Amino acid sequence: MTKLGRKAGVVVTGLVAVALAISGCGGGGGGSSEESKESSVKRPSAQPPVYHLAEYDMETGWVKETLDEKVGSYRQSVWHDPASFSSKLIIDSRPAAGALPPMAAAEFSRVRADDLPDYRERVLKRVKLGKRSAVRWAYFGAGEDRIDYFFEECGTSIVFRGSTAPIAYEPFSEFYGVVASRIKAVCNE
Repeated sequence: MTKLGRKAGVVVTGLVAVALAISGCGGGGGGSSEESKESSVKRPSAQPPVYHLAEYDMETGWVKETLDEKVGSYRQSVWHDPASFSSKLIIDSRPAAGALPPMAAAEFSRVRADDLPDYRERVLKRVKLGKRSAVRWAYFGAGEDRIDYFFEECGTSIVFRGSTAPIAYEPFSEFYGVVASRIKAVCNE
Protein backbone atom coordinates (compact mmCIF):
# COMPACT_ATOMS: atom_id res chain seq x y z
CA MET A 1 0.00 0.00 0.00
CA THR A 2 1.34 3.47 -0.83
CA LYS A 3 1.93 6.19 1.75
CA LEU A 4 -1.01 8.12 0.27
CA GLY A 5 -3.25 5.04 0.56
CA ARG A 6 -2.27 4.52 4.22
CA LYS A 7 -2.88 8.20 4.97
CA ALA A 8 -6.32 8.05 3.36
CA GLY A 9 -7.12 4.93 5.39
CA VAL A 10 -6.06 6.66 8.62
CA VAL A 11 -8.18 9.72 7.72
CA VAL A 12 -11.25 7.58 6.98
CA THR A 13 -10.76 5.51 10.16
CA GLY A 14 -10.36 8.70 12.21
CA LEU A 15 -13.47 10.27 10.72
CA VAL A 16 -15.51 7.12 11.38
CA ALA A 17 -14.33 7.14 15.01
CA VAL A 18 -15.28 10.82 15.32
CA ALA A 19 -18.71 10.17 13.82
CA LEU A 20 -19.26 7.30 16.25
CA ALA A 21 -18.15 9.40 19.21
CA ILE A 22 -20.39 12.30 18.23
CA SER A 23 -23.39 10.05 17.68
CA GLY A 24 -22.90 8.42 21.08
CA CYS A 25 -21.73 5.03 19.82
CA GLY A 26 -19.14 3.46 22.01
CA GLY A 27 -21.05 4.60 25.10
CA GLY A 28 -22.69 2.13 27.42
CA GLY A 29 -26.29 1.20 27.73
CA GLY A 30 -28.41 -1.16 25.74
CA GLY A 31 -31.71 -1.48 23.99
CA SER A 32 -34.93 -2.71 25.50
CA SER A 33 -35.42 -6.40 26.31
CA GLU A 34 -37.72 -6.58 23.28
CA GLU A 35 -34.85 -5.46 21.04
CA SER A 36 -32.48 -7.94 22.71
CA LYS A 37 -34.76 -10.83 21.79
CA GLU A 38 -34.94 -9.71 18.16
CA SER A 39 -31.22 -9.20 17.72
CA SER A 40 -28.09 -10.53 19.34
CA VAL A 41 -26.39 -7.17 18.63
CA LYS A 42 -26.46 -4.91 21.69
CA ARG A 43 -27.43 -1.41 20.61
CA PRO A 44 -25.93 1.62 22.35
CA SER A 45 -28.20 3.86 24.37
CA ALA A 46 -29.44 7.03 22.68
CA GLN A 47 -28.54 8.94 25.85
CA PRO A 48 -25.04 8.81 27.33
CA PRO A 49 -24.70 8.25 31.07
CA VAL A 50 -24.75 11.22 33.45
CA TYR A 51 -21.97 11.53 36.03
CA HIS A 52 -23.01 13.29 39.25
CA LEU A 53 -19.85 14.88 40.60
CA ALA A 54 -19.33 17.13 43.62
CA GLU A 55 -19.72 20.45 41.77
CA TYR A 56 -21.43 19.58 38.47
CA ASP A 57 -23.25 16.93 36.43
CA MET A 58 -21.60 15.70 33.25
CA GLU A 59 -23.21 13.79 30.38
CA THR A 60 -20.89 11.70 28.20
CA GLY A 61 -20.57 8.24 26.71
CA TRP A 62 -16.77 8.40 26.89
CA VAL A 63 -14.71 6.08 29.09
CA LYS A 64 -14.00 7.50 32.56
CA GLU A 65 -10.44 7.53 33.82
CA THR A 66 -10.73 9.56 37.03
CA LEU A 67 -13.64 11.31 38.72
CA ASP A 68 -13.26 14.26 41.10
CA GLU A 69 -9.62 13.50 41.85
CA LYS A 70 -8.16 16.17 44.16
CA VAL A 71 -5.35 18.06 42.39
CA GLY A 72 -4.12 21.07 44.36
CA SER A 73 -7.03 23.45 44.95
CA TYR A 74 -9.37 21.86 42.40
CA ARG A 75 -11.01 18.56 41.48
CA GLN A 76 -10.20 16.91 38.16
CA SER A 77 -12.18 14.39 36.13
CA VAL A 78 -10.87 12.74 32.95
CA TRP A 79 -12.58 10.75 30.19
CA HIS A 80 -11.17 9.42 26.91
CA ASP A 81 -12.73 8.64 23.55
CA PRO A 82 -13.86 5.00 23.46
CA ALA A 83 -12.20 4.66 20.04
CA SER A 84 -8.86 6.18 21.09
CA PHE A 85 -6.89 7.13 24.18
CA SER A 86 -5.45 10.17 22.36
CA SER A 87 -8.65 12.27 22.55
CA LYS A 88 -9.36 13.28 26.13
CA LEU A 89 -11.90 15.35 27.95
CA ILE A 90 -10.66 16.92 31.21
CA ILE A 91 -12.74 19.00 33.60
CA ASP A 92 -11.23 20.99 36.44
CA SER A 93 -13.66 22.44 38.99
CA ARG A 94 -13.37 24.43 42.19
CA PRO A 95 -15.30 27.03 44.14
CA ALA A 96 -15.30 30.31 42.21
CA ALA A 97 -14.31 32.27 45.33
CA GLY A 98 -10.58 32.86 44.96
CA ALA A 99 -10.43 31.48 41.39
CA LEU A 100 -9.51 33.65 38.41
CA PRO A 101 -12.48 34.91 36.37
CA PRO A 102 -12.95 32.95 33.09
CA MET A 103 -11.12 35.38 30.74
CA ALA A 104 -8.22 35.84 33.18
CA ALA A 105 -7.97 32.04 33.62
CA ALA A 106 -7.89 31.57 29.83
CA GLU A 107 -5.22 34.26 29.43
CA PHE A 108 -3.14 32.72 32.23
CA SER A 109 -3.36 29.30 30.54
CA ARG A 110 -2.45 30.94 27.23
CA VAL A 111 0.76 32.39 28.70
CA ARG A 112 1.76 28.96 30.05
CA ALA A 113 0.98 27.21 26.71
CA ASP A 114 3.10 29.67 24.74
CA ASP A 115 6.17 27.54 25.62
CA LEU A 116 4.75 24.39 23.99
CA PRO A 117 6.57 23.16 20.86
CA ASP A 118 4.90 24.51 17.69
CA TYR A 119 2.34 26.55 19.68
CA ARG A 120 -0.26 28.21 17.42
CA GLU A 121 -3.38 29.87 18.72
CA ARG A 122 -6.61 29.29 16.83
CA VAL A 123 -9.00 31.48 18.82
CA LEU A 124 -9.59 33.17 22.17
CA LYS A 125 -13.02 34.73 22.52
CA ARG A 126 -16.14 35.06 24.63
CA VAL A 127 -18.92 32.67 23.57
CA LYS A 128 -22.30 31.40 24.69
CA LEU A 129 -22.66 27.80 25.83
CA GLY A 130 -26.43 27.59 25.73
CA LYS A 131 -27.49 30.46 28.02
CA ARG A 132 -24.16 30.54 29.86
CA SER A 133 -21.32 32.98 29.05
CA ALA A 134 -17.93 31.33 28.62
CA VAL A 135 -14.49 31.88 27.14
CA ARG A 136 -13.38 29.55 24.33
CA TRP A 137 -9.69 29.10 23.70
CA ALA A 138 -8.44 26.76 20.98
CA TYR A 139 -4.82 26.16 20.04
CA PHE A 140 -2.31 23.70 18.63
CA GLY A 141 0.78 22.70 20.59
CA ALA A 142 3.00 19.68 21.21
CA GLY A 143 1.37 17.72 18.39
CA GLU A 144 -2.29 18.04 19.41
CA ASP A 145 -5.18 20.44 19.17
CA ARG A 146 -6.86 21.66 22.36
CA ILE A 147 -10.29 23.20 22.75
CA ASP A 148 -10.88 24.73 26.19
CA TYR A 149 -13.90 26.43 27.77
CA PHE A 150 -13.74 28.53 30.93
CA PHE A 151 -16.90 29.51 32.81
CA GLU A 152 -18.48 30.06 36.23
CA GLU A 153 -21.90 29.00 37.38
CA CYS A 154 -23.55 28.80 40.81
CA GLY A 155 -20.30 29.67 42.62
CA THR A 156 -18.29 27.02 40.75
CA SER A 157 -15.38 27.71 38.41
CA ILE A 158 -15.16 25.13 35.62
CA VAL A 159 -12.43 24.61 33.03
CA PHE A 160 -13.35 22.14 30.29
CA ARG A 161 -10.41 20.89 28.20
CA GLY A 162 -10.71 18.72 25.13
CA SER A 163 -7.81 17.37 23.09
CA THR A 164 -7.59 15.67 19.72
CA ALA A 165 -5.28 14.93 16.81
CA PRO A 166 -5.02 17.82 14.31
CA ILE A 167 -6.73 15.79 11.58
CA ALA A 168 -9.93 15.65 13.67
CA TYR A 169 -9.98 19.27 14.90
CA GLU A 170 -13.18 20.41 13.17
CA PRO A 171 -15.52 17.59 14.24
CA PHE A 172 -14.08 17.39 17.74
CA SER A 173 -14.28 21.16 18.12
CA GLU A 174 -18.02 20.98 17.49
CA PHE A 175 -18.41 17.90 19.70
CA TYR A 176 -16.57 19.51 22.64
CA GLY A 177 -18.78 22.60 22.36
CA VAL A 178 -21.90 20.46 22.63
CA VAL A 179 -20.53 18.48 25.59
CA ALA A 180 -19.38 21.65 27.41
CA SER A 181 -22.82 23.22 26.94
CA ARG A 182 -24.42 20.22 28.70
CA ILE A 183 -22.40 20.55 31.91
CA LYS A 184 -24.72 21.57 34.75
CA ALA A 185 -23.24 23.10 37.86
CA VAL A 186 -24.76 21.95 41.14
CA CYS A 187 -26.76 24.96 42.33
CA ASN A 188 -28.09 25.41 45.84
CA GLU A 189 -31.56 26.78 45.35
